[in-house]
Amino acid sequence: MQLNQREIDVLSTIIQNYILTGQPVGSRTVAKKSSLGLSPASIRNIMADLSERGYLSQPHTSAGRVPTTRAFRCYLDSILTITPLPPDEEQRISTALEQVGPDLPRTLSRASKILSSLSNQVSMVLTPRKSLVRWQQIDFVLLRPGLVMSILVLDGGLIQNKVIQVDKDIASDDLIKYSNFLNDTFQGRTLYQVREEVLKQMEKARQEFEHLYQKALKLAQDTFETNNRQIFVEGRLNLLEAEEVPDLATMRDLFRILEEKSKLLQLLDKTIESRGLNIILGEEQDLEELQEYSVISSPYSIKDGTLGVVSVIGPLRMNYSKIIPTVDLMAKILSEIFRKHF
Repeated sequence: MQLNQREIDVLSTIIQNYILTGQPVGSRTVAKKSSLGLSPASIRNIMADLSERGYLSQPHTSAGRVPTTRAFRCYLDSILTITPLPPDEEQRISTALEQVGPDLPRTLSRASKILSSLSNQVSMVLTPRKSLVRWQQIDFVLLRPGLVMSILVLDGGLIQNKVIQVDKDIASDDLIKYSNFLNDTFQGRTLYQVREEVLKQMEKARQEFEHLYQKALKLAQDTFETNNRQIFVEGRLNLLEAEEVPDLATMRDLFRILEEKSKLLQLLDKTIESRGLNIILGEEQDLEELQEYSVISSPYSIKDGTLGVVSVIGPLRMNYSKIIPTVDLMAKILSEIFRKHF
């Protein structure tokens, strides 16, 4: 059953007041703040109906009401009007990021810092899926007999290092030959394309006795076994400085999640799949540790459909009217910068 206009007005007033104060909202406050002109008794009846339908909860018998996850979802989907940030704000963010220069990791790190500062929440910026980023150069460094470090440089300055075990008879001169061959063959292709081609060429190499570049292809394949992605997280202390701090167990769980890369990747990759601004609220989270929080995310692109994510994590009562356009704007500015430089 959809809400009627009176219910929408009451719910909107409660949510806006709750975002401002963090305190349960009573019928007298709603009567005073709303434009309905209804008595507190009439407001109480509407609030009781909203509670029965799962939009409000009552922490204590004598307390006012608190909006639920369902209420915030209704508010974001049907009530809240988002106003874009002013042009001068966009210019300030763009200028701050451009000052970093054409360096993708440093740009994303700066973006996370700016986003955390503007939102007063935890920010996360995820690097793109490296399988879709283009190969620039690979080099091999002999650490000691039988042990080599591969240094793979991708578009935008993304670097992937890996220590690889090799035959002890491989010398530094061999490694130079291998890297030259691989760079001549694969430069400018995406890592996904390179992986496919490496598999094909290795099959050919097996059919030739001691093919010169079989070991080079094996080194390239070993380099790709891990496809690490960075997540730049800023603003953890904002959680501790919030007006109301969740219980220590909830806070500890959140800090643990912020350190567990695999779970964050799982969460943020949903935004890439949705291809647009994505808001996951409270109990909508798959991760139990985040059910007291909301996550606002938006994808940015480099080129050829390569996507990363910018995101903010904060309490359910965060200032959505400011944070949603800020996240969206940050993703837009990053896309523009990367299209220009990369």
